[in-house]
Amino acid sequence: MSKSEVRQFEKLVENSKHILILLPENPQGDYFCSAVALAHFCDVKNIATTIAFVDPYEKISLFEFLSLPTTTEIIHSIAGTRDLIITFNTKYNKILNVKTNQVGDEFKIHVTPERGMIDSRDFSFLPGKFPYDIIITLGATDKESMGKLYEEIPDIFYELPIINIDNKSANEQFGQVNIVNAIASSTSEIIGNLFEQITNNKLSQACAQSLLTGIISETHSFQNHNTTPQAMTLASRLIEYGADQQLIIKNLYRNLPFSFLQLWGRIMKNLTTSKYNKKTVISTLSQKDIIQTNAKTHHIYSVLEKMKESYPSGQIFILIYEEVNNSYTALIDTHRSNIILTDSDIKNLTTLPNNIYKISLISTNINSTSDEICKILSPFITQIK
Repeated sequence: MSKSEVRQFEKLVENSKHILILLPENPQGDYFCSAVALAHFCDVKNIATTIAFVDPYEKISLFEFLSLPTTTEIIHSIAGTRDLIITFNTKYNKILNVKTNQVGDEFKIHVTPERGMIDSRDFSFLPGKFPYDIIITLGATDKESMGKLYEEIPDIFYELPIINIDNKSANEQFGQVNIVNAIASSTSEIIGNLFEQITNNKLSQACAQSLLTGIISETHSFQNHNTTPQAMTLASRLIEYGADQQLIIKNLYRNLPFSFLQLWGRIMKNLTTSKYNKKTVISTLSQKDIIQTNAKTHHIYSVLEKMKESYPSGQIFILIYEEVNNSYTALIDTHRSNIILTDSDIKNLTTLPNNIYKISLISTNINSTSDEICKILSPFITQIK
């Protein structure tokens, strides 16, 4: 990153008292770890932070072992963060009393003036200021990536300065400051390099722990193709700052709950390959499997990742699970095959991060779900060699 980007980042942060850190909907662990590192960086400067993200699949619960500053709040909605201010000019007519009440769908404000009626020219209403000074987005290619957060208060994205930090080439450069490095392994790598330049290679242990966790999570402990030499070098320095690599490995990979291991066993029992292509790996989960193993929502998404680890020759991975009685959903991971699915090609398609997709199936019998999803994906499956 350029020196001007570093200076712009530093100036905006230093002039802030409260920063809103926004993550894309269904965030990757790397983005959350970057946010926690930012929170620790700001805490040293007595700057409050709020981390906001929508995580319907509870994936971020895996990273609860990371410490948060007392000055940091985590929220999942930004609705209600802006007041409507009603102002009365009381120079010629004082206000004696104000009371409110709810009548059906109407919220009424009763204002009692000292004399007669309130002149309509003596009051006004305007939206108040947001409680934040700037926004920092992590891993978002555009404003819409924030999903529900963007839909709740789109005005906030146009009224507050935005620092946009990302490692994807598709980034739309929507911030007033854009720190985008498509070569970086992770946003944690970008944040780590940024902090080192600002602090002259003096990072706190908590900040280093968060950054190393993000890098390890995103590179799958330095085994992914996106692992850069710069990431490896930075990781070694983070360990020098006090980051505990073994604690991270234990929490991310070794400290798996018994319910997850039970779920994983059932996935392996049901594992098969598509008749269209042996490099398409499929497994199923019934509602009974989920209930008996006491599995959480995020376990289902974690199991999809374990399928990839256990089948290195696979190119497309499909996990079909029963949400309610006789209602089935397919999770599809096409990351290895570089196949991009779009809703123009497939009905009822929901796109998640990292080439993961979700499709609601028509089948009401688990035995017919594999055939249905393979037929839907057959134009893509047959492309794989």
